[in-house]
Amino acid sequence: MIEMYTRQFNEPPKKIVEHGKAHFGTFSSVSSRLDIKGMHAPYAGIPLPAFISNIRIKSRLSYSFSLGNYLGSVEFSDFKVFGLSEVIIWNTETGKRNAYHSIMPARRRFVPTKTSKAICACYQKERTSRIFWEGSHDFFKCQFALKGDKVRPSVKGKMISLKNDSFHTDSMFVNPAPTSSRVSATWLSTMRIKGFLQFLNEKDKNAKEPKAQDGIALVSMNRAYYKFHTEMNVVTGLGIIKNKNTNDSNKKIAFNISTANIDAADNDKYNNNALILDGDVTALPPVVITHPFGINENWIIQDTEGMVDLTFTPVTCNSRVLNMILIRTSQKKVYGTFEGVLLTKDGEKVNLKNFPGFIIKKLVRT
Repeated sequence: MIEMYTRQFNEPPKKIVEHGKAHFGTFSSVSSRLDIKGMHAPYAGIPLPAFISNIRIKSRLSYSFSLGNYLGSVEFSDFKVFGLSEVIIWNTETGKRNAYHSIMPARRRFVPTKTSKAICACYQKERTSRIFWEGSHDFFKCQFALKGDKVRPSVKGKMISLKNDSFHTDSMFVNPAPTSSRVSATWLSTMRIKGFLQFLNEKDKNAKEPKAQDGIALVSMNRAYYKFHTEMNVVTGLGIIKNKNTNDSNKKIAFNISTANIDAADNDKYNNNALILDGDVTALPPVVITHPFGINENWIIQDTEGMVDLTFTPVTCNSRVLNMILIRTSQKKVYGTFEGVLLTKDGEKVNLKNFPGFIIKKLVRT
């Protein structure tokens, strides 16, 4: 009998970095701060001044949600010299997307480090968005009000996590990036939500908020020491599979899978890949993500352990390129559907068919 891949979840450390070294591992909760400053000589073994090493740390916070016939992503990127806020909403029935971007001028910190209570926000008058959490990270709220233009409507949205939530999970993955002198830390949290989306035209300015719907959300925060040329792919799937057998409850599923050129050298032991099924977290093995015929054709996501075997069929792609002082970032966010099988740590097969999700293909040069 072939032994299944497994990765043990441990209790999180009080601090991720202590005395110039990181506490690497996979953890069943999250430290009070997702802060990775203080690594000793993270670049070429040269002990640079702290402010130079710290400016190499880049952060990303995303709130992905499945609500009714919509899949959405609210994302904040912290590049130090500027920040980027992005909200994309896809209609899972038609595949139509609406995307809204805002560049935020330099501030001390865009993505917070506290995990117990914090807010991440874009305060632009016509495109405000924010993600807020408190109560030892068991209460989340995501809210946005975005003005449209000639090609897209205005939209409002508000989503709040539920108390006594069996789907609420917290996990933390602290990995070498790619060696032990640098670190990448990721916090994943899932939850049930109640909320609404409201698309508005000029005549709908004073329309009442629609009735709230039930849904689920996946929050991901990453902070890492980037290379001068950093590439990554991030795969996100999120939704509810309705059981044909009415005696069984619906299955709530979320997964986060990634590859990057800052992945740990020993990525069997250290990676961010996880599957959450009805509130139970499975650490997944490293994968290979390919799109042999181009990003607009089928993608293949597979491992060597038989736990991940997925095909991703693109429906629509949203692209953006930013050239700013000292930094260039290129990102493609591809929405589509997954087909295939995921395996939990207990050997349960999760069969996916026409399951919604998206893949981010990102390049950052700094």
